[in-house]
Amino acid sequence: MPHVAPIRPVFGEPVTWRLLIKRFRSSTNRWLAFRQLSRHLLRALWARAIRVSRPFRGIGREFRVQLGMAVKYPLGWMRSTQQVVERWDAPDRPLGKDVVLFVHFDAEGRVIPATRDFIMSLEAAGLSVVFVTNSGRILDEDKAFLRAHCATILIRRNIGYDFGAWRDGLDTMQLPRPATRAIYMVNDSVYGPFGDLSDVLAGVDFGQADLWGLTESWQHRYHLQSFFLICGEGAIRSRAWRQFWRSVRPVPSKEWIIRHCEIGFTRALVRGGIRPAALYPQSALLDDVEIRRLEAVLAEGQRQHGGNERLQAQATHAYRLLRAAQLGKQDLNPSIDLWRQLLRAGYPFVKRELLLANPSKVADVFDWETVVSHSLRADPTALAQQIRLSLGDRLPVVWNSPTDEPYHAKVDRR
Repeated sequence: MPHVAPIRPVFGEPVTWRLLIKRFRSSTNRWLAFRQLSRHLLRALWARAIRVSRPFRGIGREFRVQLGMAVKYPLGWMRSTQQVVERWDAPDRPLGKDVVLFVHFDAEGRVIPATRDFIMSLEAAGLSVVFVTNSGRILDEDKAFLRAHCATILIRRNIGYDFGAWRDGLDTMQLPRPATRAIYMVNDSVYGPFGDLSDVLAGVDFGQADLWGLTESWQHRYHLQSFFLICGEGAIRSRAWRQFWRSVRPVPSKEWIIRHCEIGFTRALVRGGIRPAALYPQSALLDDVEIRRLEAVLAEGQRQHGGNERLQAQATHAYRLLRAAQLGKQDLNPSIDLWRQLLRAGYPFVKRELLLANPSKVADVFDWETVVSHSLRADPTALAQQIRLSLGDRLPVVWNSPTDEPYHAKVDRR
């Protein structure tokens, strides 16, 4: 891990007890100084209480999670793993050697323009697309598009999340087949690709590793993030592969899916001797050069404290990443927290959750259009307008938009 110098928050010089006592003694308004001193004492006591209680709160949360998974796990054995209600196979488009199991969900059964672009990019890269939807239905006009670009369409009930859909797809299509060379497990949780997907996939080398992901994470435990996984012959014909997929059940617990399936998939294959690798490893995203750039952004934000909203937001997120780097990167979700670093490295996607909800309050997400344009030479204007219409009045909060133009611009609703 690169060396990270000690850092301070963006919020100016810290207030110390010595400074407060000095202000109290020299103040002509002792009552105001006493109020400041009391407020600082209460904040210090509250911060200490939070620090002391944090381990106990963590234990309590973990107990509730484990209890919830234990209660719901038997339900996964009471439901069938086969939930396909409709299947269509292209009469003139047989499966090739490289197969994509593309998992989709839309409550209204739509295939939105961004998902259409994604599917066409996969097809253009020479991959056979098996479209697996958890929506239970697909609108007729969207079926017509899928039939023009997919080898197979599987419509299934929304049971088992993505891994339930992938298992159902593998079983239904009897994959891997004798001629299968690679299986791509992909879902629609990202926008993109912004650019030629073939350029990205050219970095996959099955001589180096049998299991590839776009990004890797150390949250909970090391794993490849599951929205885009590439499994070579060494993986798909292994005993570990067969054992893992037999263990996947439609347990109605998202936490179980995350721990047993998303994290467990990488770990199960690694235990079986399969080598994993990421096309955009975290060590390359937070190397010495990037750490120095983040430190420069933070320093500039401290110098211009309170002046430039855009710069302050970038400095706030830089501080967060530097703190995570100091602590060993355990708390980062690369596809969300390192969105800027990924795009600058040529990664062609943006996580949908980041732009539609921003659950971890990434401070500088408003800048994504500029970064996509500059780093990937792509035009995200049409996509950005669709997202603005979708978010409506929530846009400034989700994107943390500065009040100056163009980041706080009004949406054209015509």
